[in-house]
Amino acid sequence: MVKKISVMILSVFLLYSNRGEAQKYTLQQCLDFALNNSYALRRASLEIKEAEYQKQETQSGVLPQINASGGLDDNVVLAKMMLPGEIIGMPGENVAVAMGTKYVLDVSASLEQTIFSPTLFTGIQIAKTNVELQRLRAAMTKEEIIFNVSYAYYDILNSVQELEHLAYILAKQDSLYLLMKQRVEEGLVRETDLNRLKVNMTTLRINGENIRNTVAQQKRYLQILIGMSVNEPIELDDAIVGATLAVAPQIPQNNIELDILNKQKDMLALEIRQIKAGYLPTLSAVASGGYQFQAENLHLAKEPWFNSFLAGVKLSVPVFDGFGKRSQLRQKRIQMQRLETDLTETNRTISANYQNAMEQLRTTYKSIHAQNENLQLAEKVYAQTTMLYSEGLASLTDLLETENALHEAKTTCTSETIRYRKAEVDLLKATGRLEELIIKK
Repeated sequence: MVKKISVMILSVFLLYSNRGEAQKYTLQQCLDFALNNSYALRRASLEIKEAEYQKQETQSGVLPQINASGGLDDNVVLAKMMLPGEIIGMPGENVAVAMGTKYVLDVSASLEQTIFSPTLFTGIQIAKTNVELQRLRAAMTKEEIIFNVSYAYYDILNSVQELEHLAYILAKQDSLYLLMKQRVEEGLVRETDLNRLKVNMTTLRINGENIRNTVAQQKRYLQILIGMSVNEPIELDDAIVGATLAVAPQIPQNNIELDILNKQKDMLALEIRQIKAGYLPTLSAVASGGYQFQAENLHLAKEPWFNSFLAGVKLSVPVFDGFGKRSQLRQKRIQMQRLETDLTETNRTISANYQNAMEQLRTTYKSIHAQNENLQLAEKVYAQTTMLYSEGLASLTDLLETENALHEAKTTCTSETIRYRKAEVDLLKATGRLEELIIKK
């Protein structure tokens, strides 16, 4: 008997191995960890920074553009030019004359300041809108993380609860096995019944191992979502499964998906305006100046140094681009039509998701109360059948059927509760209130 009790304790231990070594995380703690360590949020933050730098790059176009240059030429063989001999008193002849000096040193600087450029000014607005768009996308990434982590969390709780129900039934059958074995030895129970019970226990243990493997996989998925090392042990606080349930209508707020689509629409409108602005001229102010040294020897401190300076304006007028801008405009208008279609579809999807979540909440709320009553009845029937079996008034088949019914009732009750919690998450998402899960007590 001591050996069988040890086997029972070992089987229960296998179902819950390593649970005491890990910290228990509530849903809020998992969400907080995810928001501080999520790989997706890190990427979103980098995309915002990249958009900020792109904006600064575009804004640089309205500042003066200053360039400096310099060069030193050593004219090893001077170029010659044919000049009329009349210049040097040799009429009727052409004379080859070497032009320039051996060394020429140029140092110059130029400045260009944009005065009027519609494409540049519109481009700055596009860059600013892009920063806002990336921030909205980061907010959407945050919502997606909250949603996915919550779902993964509840999936794990569902599996863990099922594992606990199996352990409960297995512990009952271990006790029954010891009793039946004693009765077989006393000749009061058939050995066939003992073997049937043993087969049933083996099946339960195999199911338990499969569920344990599922839980391990689900935990690793959750750890990837929240940015935690998969080698770090983690356990979840299941107190939320037994928390009070209540159907609470939610008032829809602004939806992040709609905000992103509207911001994309604004950005696309600016891009269309920028393409149209490409038909307009641009005007810039320019100035340049420099020094040049020419001599046969590099005595820079001596003469001759020559300076130059110019200032003016530069006007650029587009005339014909091969209908390139027209094609760009047509593409952007098609994109605008697609965005309008996406907005209509998203609005209807959000409305449908809201109604589905509310209906799911109401349905599961009623189902949970019914399943709780069913569970109490199944526990009562199981207790009565166990007593009758111990008195020899019920068959093993009756006992195993009531055990299966009890296990199914426990599992169904837990599953309905988890479905309710997921429906809460769906409702919060549909109403734009997912961040309430972070501060929910």
